[in-house]
Amino acid sequence: MKLTKNEYQIIFDTLGSPFCRKKIIKLPPPGYVDKYYKFLFKNRIALYFFEEIKKNGFIFKGNLNENYKQLKKRRLNTNEILVKLTNILNKKYQNQWVFFKTLKPFPSTPNDSDFILFDVKKHDQMCKYLISEGFSLLEKAPLQTTLIDDSGKGLANSDKRGGVWYIDCYKEPGADYFIYLDVEKLKNFKNFKKINGKEIPTLDVCAELSAICFHGIFPERTYSIETFYLILYYLKEIKTDNKVMLFVDFVKNNNMKSAVAANLILTNKIHNIFFLKNLDIVDEVLSNLETYNVMKTKFEYSFPYHFSKRLFFKVLFEKLKEPKSFISLLNQFFHMLNPFFLIGVFIVLYKRLFKKGGIYKQM
Repeated sequence: MKLTKNEYQIIFDTLGSPFCRKKIIKLPPPGYVDKYYKFLFKNRIALYFFEEIKKNGFIFKGNLNENYKQLKKRRLNTNEILVKLTNILNKKYQNQWVFFKTLKPFPSTPNDSDFILFDVKKHDQMCKYLISEGFSLLEKAPLQTTLIDDSGKGLANSDKRGGVWYIDCYKEPGADYFIYLDVEKLKNFKNFKKINGKEIPTLDVCAELSAICFHGIFPERTYSIETFYLILYYLKEIKTDNKVMLFVDFVKNNNMKSAVAANLILTNKIHNIFFLKNLDIVDEVLSNLETYNVMKTKFEYSFPYHFSKRLFFKVLFEKLKEPKSFISLLNQFFHMLNPFFLIGVFIVLYKRLFKKGGIYKQM
């Protein structure tokens, strides 16, 4: 579904920007919210949008009320599972793991809960431990094992529909055999957030934002409205906590300059269009990264935005300067000697390079 600029403006006026004073919003008519619910859901901002209009006096009725209740329940159930998983993991692996790409700075309904164990050698042992504590194995991939919470038995599917019960246990962040984040470099980038009164370990904002920017281009190639708001809120946190140079150093040390720069340039472009304000922190980060013009900034009022194939490969080749990533790519090529695996890789590459919409959809 392609919206007009005015229709997008309603969304952005409703959600606001952490870099602008929130203006009094004009509530959208119920017909608008109902008509564009699927679009809001696809862009992973449906619950965020609903919570904002509710705060401003919007009354949910009929299907809208049911949709809102389902999203709210999904968020609350996800929180319960995050706390449960934290309690179980901390019994044996305290300070040895973190969630990443899971806890958002605004109301959200993720497809799954991702976490990293810092010691790759303990991955299989840890998965067996979680299974003994009531989780069930759903499927395995080269760099991750997907478990489901016992409350999802009989309901879970490989497409992660419903998004509450799925736990992705990563050996290292990557795609297939290709590693794009070295866990050894993440150990000093740990933070905590509170959920239901429980301290939850998560990646520091510098690492979290870098991972989101890289993953959005490789392997996903998409940028949703949720991505826009994640980047805005994390940039605000980096600015408030005086972490600009820490962020810049993390990006450089992990060979993610082009990925981060492209995402920030696009975010600034969209912010200028809908909020009429330039993000000074983007200029500051780009200046310190010494990275400009890594992508064309043309934006044609369409979400999700799709990054170019050229940028996809530029980001990949830049990452290959890192020995672990380079060796993992060789490992990927070795496994592609298996014709069944090779066909699977080509199917995924075709979808990511030639079909719009991406692989990871909100379900």
